[in-house]
Amino acid sequence: MENTKELEKEIWTKDEVEAIKSDLSDKYVRLYAEFENYKKRSSKEKEDIKNQIKANSLSVILDFENDLSIAFSKIEKTEGIKLILSKVDKFLHSQGIDIIQTEKYDPELHEVVSVIESGEEKIVDVVSKGYTLNGNVIRYPKIILSKK
Repeated sequence: MENTKELEKEIWTKDEVEAIKSDLSDKYVRLYAEFENYKKRSSKEKEDIKNQIKANSLSVILDFENDLSIAFSKIEKTEGIKLILSKVDKFLHSQGIDIIQTEKYDPELHEVVSVIESGEEKIVDVVSKGYTLNGNVIRYPKIILSKK
């Protein structure tokens, strides 16, 4: 008789079983969603770290390319320097690095180092090029701006 009472205590109703099943199912779905979000976040963090390391590693080459461009614009244009610049540009582009445009002034994109008063707002000179890595700015272009 005592065994029967113990068994009756362990027997659940259909509603209780459904409630437990629903609860466990909900917990599983939430845990699965959390895990998927963790995987996405972890993957993005790895990609960000990889891009930061890449940008830091290529910083020396960016300085070299910028100095070479300035030298090329100031001295007699020789085919040798032009060829080197072309190869450096191709290498940087293959690494996901692009030069930021400096044709039109964009206050969100350009760092103004000097302002000259004149009749119109435009970029007068580029002191230092700016670069993006996979669409993210890693170095802003430094410019001289003329303003109204």
